[in-house]
Amino acid sequence: MSTDNQDVYSVRRSTFSKYPTNYQSNLFTESRQEFTEMEKKIVTLVVNQIGHMALKNEIEPKMNVVLQVPFLELSRARYDQVATAAESLSKKRLSFRNDKSGDFTFMTPFPLVQSAVVNGIKVIEITLLANVVPYFAELGQRYTKYDINVMLSLSSTYAQRMFEIVSMFYHRNQYQFKYEVDELRVILNCPETYRYNDFCLYALNVAQRELTNKAGLDITWLPSKKVGKKVVELEFTIKTAKELAIDAIEKERQQINKMSINEAVSTAWQLMKRYKLKDWQKDLIASDPELLATFLRVDSELGNGLRTNIKNPTAYLIKSLGIDQMKALAKKVKQATPSPTSSLLTPGPSIQERDTNKKSHDTNCLFWEEYSTK
Repeated sequence: MSTDNQDVYSVRRSTFSKYPTNYQSNLFTESRQEFTEMEKKIVTLVVNQIGHMALKNEIEPKMNVVLQVPFLELSRARYDQVATAAESLSKKRLSFRNDKSGDFTFMTPFPLVQSAVVNGIKVIEITLLANVVPYFAELGQRYTKYDINVMLSLSSTYAQRMFEIVSMFYHRNQYQFKYEVDELRVILNCPETYRYNDFCLYALNVAQRELTNKAGLDITWLPSKKVGKKVVELEFTIKTAKELAIDAIEKERQQINKMSINEAVSTAWQLMKRYKLKDWQKDLIASDPELLATFLRVDSELGNGLRTNIKNPTAYLIKSLGIDQMKALAKKVKQATPSPTSSLLTPGPSIQERDTNKKSHDTNCLFWEEYSTK
């Protein structure tokens, strides 16, 4: 039989190489996926490789792609779980459905999954057929990108899927987004028996906790549309741990700016108990408005987690205050500074009434530095 009119497919075999960032099409992100948690991790590593092949223009039309995933990338002890997931992966479907237009696509993307040993390493070898590859590889103008190690750390399929969805919006600087409840239930592959409260409790809340703890993302949602009493649409808001810290710092800044100087000094004396400061350092901070302002700001940054990986908070604070080289002044300051139980400054004036001629106080507040949340 002649094969002149038949399509001829080439095969691209790729050895495993793990990249820190995953790139995938938004179409794949918003598809309905039937994968278990372990199956999803296998797929994540497949996406990791094929996404970077797409970025390098290594994928051609009519090309089947064979990828390898080492067992060790999935588990260092439970090879049986990996093998079970690999077996069931070949039967799982992806589906793309547009209820408004009536269009749909259903596929089993991994028809051939087998084990192999490559250079002494046990791997899962996965074949993607040419007509399936574009659903993973065609990134286009808009695509989803995320940290692969965060994804692999997630233990709930709902957290895995919400991480992809959140990353899709966050990557394009969209920190609020809306989904119809029924559409999101389909994307997350929730059981049809889930009522709205079940959906929030067992899907969204589970994802929220994991993304807070493992991805440093705060995901909140509110009903944005109702039909009668039924919630039909949700609006989500994304904030990073850094943005939450900045919000908390700004709140404390506003509270302190409403205090009188004496109230601020009294607050500072209480906060100084967190640090191993010498008496002369405490006196110096309490007697100098600029040092007092800097102390309150830095303490808030440390307390709210904005400054991370600080092994010695006291040393960091002293250096931030610029008093790490002032040991020679210790005795002089100690003699000149009144007891913390007495008023250090004239009672009454608020922080907003301080001298505005000083450059460091040009915004008339103790915390003169405001933070941008984005």
